[in-house]
Amino acid sequence: MQSTAANYPWADELEKTVVNSLVTSFGLDFLLFKDKLGGDVNTVHNVRQKVWATDQEKQRYEQRSAYAEHAAAYHQHKNYQATGARDKGLQQEGKLHDAYRSKTMAAHEQRNLDHVISASEVHDDAGRVLAELNGVALANQSSNLQTTHESINKSKKQTPTAEYVRKLPDLIASHEAGLAKDAARLATMPRDTPEQVHRAREMEDRIRKGQQKIDTLKSIDTQAMLAKDSEARKAYDAEINRSYYTSSKFLGASASAACSAGWRMGTRQMLGMVVAEFWFELRSSLPHILEKLRGDFRFPAFLAQVKQTMRNIWTRLQARFQDFLTTFREGVFAGILSSVMTTLFNIFATTSKGVIKIFREMWGQLVKAIKLLAFNPEQLPFVELCKAVVTVLNTGVAAVLGAIVYAEMAAICHFPFGGELAAFCGALVTGIVTLGLNYFILHSAMARKAWDFVQGLMPHNGVVLKFQAVNAELDRYLVELARLEFNLDPSELEAFEEALSGCTTELERGSLLKETMQTRGIELPFDMGKPVSTRRWLASLAKT
Repeated sequence: MQSTAANYPWADELEKTVVNSLVTSFGLDFLLFKDKLGGDVNTVHNVRQKVWATDQEKQRYEQRSAYAEHAAAYHQHKNYQATGARDKGLQQEGKLHDAYRSKTMAAHEQRNLDHVISASEVHDDAGRVLAELNGVALANQSSNLQTTHESINKSKKQTPTAEYVRKLPDLIASHEAGLAKDAARLATMPRDTPEQVHRAREMEDRIRKGQQKIDTLKSIDTQAMLAKDSEARKAYDAEINRSYYTSSKFLGASASAACSAGWRMGTRQMLGMVVAEFWFELRSSLPHILEKLRGDFRFPAFLAQVKQTMRNIWTRLQARFQDFLTTFREGVFAGILSSVMTTLFNIFATTSKGVIKIFREMWGQLVKAIKLLAFNPEQLPFVELCKAVVTVLNTGVAAVLGAIVYAEMAAICHFPFGGELAAFCGALVTGIVTLGLNYFILHSAMARKAWDFVQGLMPHNGVVLKFQAVNAELDRYLVELARLEFNLDPSELEAFEEALSGCTTELERGSLLKETMQTRGIELPFDMGKPVSTRRWLASLAKT
């Protein structure tokens, strides 16, 4: 294991991962994505937290008319009037139930019809305004109308039920303190003149009414009151959610955000791949250019060599247009899924900028893994396919951790170049974690034993191992053949050997070899990637 670790290209793999991460997850993200709290689509939950996706909806809410201008309409609605008339008759018959006290109201008690969710709260609810629903009609749903004692309704006012119940003990204590003061004052009041007697009787009446009010407030069944509030809010929220989340307004905004995110994600992935490939090829060519000019270094000659190298690199990149297009499509799909997930998440909770980035990185790798599992484009054996999928998922886990580090550091690095430092640290964490996970899962002694065990369970394991050995011999043969027959530039051959030795899976090796064959126009005696053709060619060699 120690020799394996020593031979593993740690520095090269780390550089590749960090550069790719810097280019895509942090570099191009900064240019292409403007992540914001709560995402790009307004949700009922978010706007109630004063988190707006669009300035248009925010302005429309802020410019709404005041509740005072509509207060009368809330108490003149036909259902409000009809419910009041019905409850009046029930009270006269001795059948009117007070939902807040869990008792039947006496005929002499003062009755009020309460909006469980206050009319003021309904009118100023950002969720209702977003859904463009009529506040008067919503407030006067039967589920939101409850008859109770006048003292309770007047003390509750526009206070939300939960808050009112929480403050009720303090409210009762305040009334009792006032009542005690009135009682003490009454005890000292003279009654020598008719006027003094009249004032004393007024105080007695005030104390009596105060005591009745206190007794009424003490009779409140808080659990029943909260239950009615819960029922009212459930019906209220259900109507708002149904209306908004099935509207063309929400669906159109979600589709637009998903398409935009898909396009930007596809562009990010494609450009990131182009830039990274360009850099790796240029970096590998620079030492050879410097070596050529070592004896007679002239800057114009150096620039000419670099220019020619860049042209050659660009030509090779153009030949890989199909690969870049595939990467773009994968990015589009991942961007759409991440946007949809972000929107769905924001229906229930507000996502931070960091969470949105995590969703994007997660789906970017999940799409690649799903594609591998569903299509297996290289026709890999089961175990090799599992290794390839695990490698992709490792990258996803590392990218998520890197995004978390970036988000945490960006929040505290407010000094010059703090954002750049945070991006580098995030990319570095991504690279280190990717490297560590891949080595442990693919190359550690424990992992090799596990993969060998799984391999041993597969049918025709011996045949597969033989073909793998043949494939390795073919790799060696192709390298030697290139050296002998295809007149490759030594620097290019060295770069190819480094790239081939850096491959960790059969998928990577096959992709590299196929790409090289196509670039060089090399024709093989068999169809690469087709086992039947390969077997036929091997059989022909055995006959000869």
